[in-house]
Amino acid sequence: MKSKKGSFTVEAAIFLPIFIIGVLSIAYILKVIAVQENVFNSLSDEVRNMAAEAAAMPYPVFFKNDITERVNDENGDEMENFQISGFLYRYSFGGYTDQIRLTAEYDINVKLPAAIIKEIPVSDTILCRAFTGILNTSEPMGAEEFLEDEESVTVWVFPRSGTKYHKEDCGYVKVYPKELALSESVRKKYEPCSICKPRDLGNGSLVYCFQTSGEVFHRANCAVVERYVVSMEKEEAESRGYTPCSVCGGS
Repeated sequence: MKSKKGSFTVEAAIFLPIFIIGVLSIAYILKVIAVQENVFNSLSDEVRNMAAEAAAMPYPVFFKNDITERVNDENGDEMENFQISGFLYRYSFGGYTDQIRLTAEYDINVKLPAAIIKEIPVSDTILCRAFTGILNTSEPMGAEEFLEDEESVTVWVFPRSGTKYHKEDCGYVKVYPKELALSESVRKKYEPCSICKPRDLGNGSLVYCFQTSGEVFHRANCAVVERYVVSMEKEEAESRGYTPCSVCGGS
């Protein structure tokens, strides 16, 4: 019995410190995750507000100062050395315009008892698209004007290049891919491109398909998609400076 009691004491002396260290490690890991999540929520909230106001904001001059002050106020001494790097505002890449990208770098104060590790460096990156919808500065439409039956004419244009608008059956339009919103029906009709691999895109993402000759859908930055066409109202195309195609007449 004495030997058994002695063995229990030895085992407790060996495993109890390991158990305590394990529990403390989990507690500190949860603390680090909580601080990172809190910082990211503050960051994403500020970016969301900035994106919502982008249509009327040429450049957010005070954004870096505002987000730095907010993060420091909300996290106290839990983190330090917060800074924004790689800040790109309303830039174009891969066929998409008005994108916002930034990276937040900071150190989380761990405060371990043994002081082996004092700080953990963290880096969070956010990529989103700014809301830059058309601002309606005209007078509101009256009831009589609203009830008028105006003819709607859809035309097709090349947004990347070109100054003409075309009919859907125009020879210039047929040989180029069309911009579509990805949906289940598109997935059933077309296979994802093996070059740009758009399989992981979510429904609603913009993809590009050769509707008359192709069997796959592509990303905008795919090497196959040099130019593409999009549809719009004839009135809008003319307001943007497009003129009728000399071949098909445009409408």
